Amino acid sequence: MKIAVIFTGGTIGSVVKGMWMSTDDSAKFALIANYKKVTSDTEFVTSSPYTVLSENLSAKELNLLQKEVEKTLQKDVDGIIVTHGTDSLHYAACALEYAFGNCEIPVVLVSSAYPLEDERENGNKNFEAAVEFIKSKKAKGVFVSYKNEKETKTNIHIPTNMLQHSELSADIYSITGEPFAEYDRNITLLKGKLSEKSFGAVEYSENSGILVIDSHPGDGFGYSLDGVKAVILKPYHSATLDTANENLHVFCRKAKELKIPVFVVGVKSGVAYESTKLFDDIGITPLPYGTFVSAYMRIWAELSKRKHL
Repeated sequence: MKIAVIFTGGTIGSVVKGMWMSTDDSAKFALIANYKKVTSDTEFVTSSPYTVLSENLSAKELNLLQKEVEKTLQKDVDGIIVTHGTDSLHYAACALEYAFGNCEIPVVLVSSAYPLEDERENGNKNFEAAVEFIKSKKAKGVFVSYKNEKETKTNIHIPTNMLQHSELSADIYSITGEPFAEYDRNITLLKGKLSEKSFGAVEYSENSGILVIDSHPGDGFGYSLDGVKAVILKPYHSATLDTANENLHVFCRKAKELKIPVFVVGVKSGVAYESTKLFDDIGITPLPYGTFVSAYMRIWAELSKRKHL
């Protein structure tokens, strides 16, 4: 069994020095060394297209990561593990799913809530689960391996189903209520075969051109639309917006005049609150039910493709 490991930095590749946490080349190889203490039946080949803390993820890194994964998929390996920071893990994972979701081997992203030297870390468990998932040969495509703080099992998520972290929490959950699979000494599949979502690698534009607006009371909607190509409204948890706010109406009218689409995420079909009846009148388009990050990355990809046509 041969597995390629692509290191990109993040907490999983960082150490604490004094009061600061920063990436360190010595930290990333600890994952492989720690796994080999358990078993030596796996050969690892490594590469590192860049090293950043994941909050600094930009189009440059996304494009480099896609190229590195694409190149590695041409090699004689049984699977690929990408180490990544947690802050922008969801975004990179969705980008890779959209690019390589139909690939013939598993590509699994792993991260850690704390540096590997911290007793609270989950990076080693996430890495172990990723390796075992690849070795099980039970699925192919792009996934994320992640163990929540108070759980004993490690979950294997489909990137486009992953919800953003809850406030002040590093735990990860799926929009469907359960992950694709779980690891607890053995790999157990919980979901059926993945649907095909891949549309190939995209050269992401430096500026996404997407204005994201979180719902909160008292919003004056005085946002500039200069350079904006699309707007995503993040509603309250019940998929509602303050449609009684005249400032929202004015903002949407201005966007329509500028031919800038205004989308809202998280809206389910079926019975809805009365306030949502105004979406169409105001000029707000509900996107198919799904996560914010998957919508953001899909729109960024589509806008980038248009730019490069």
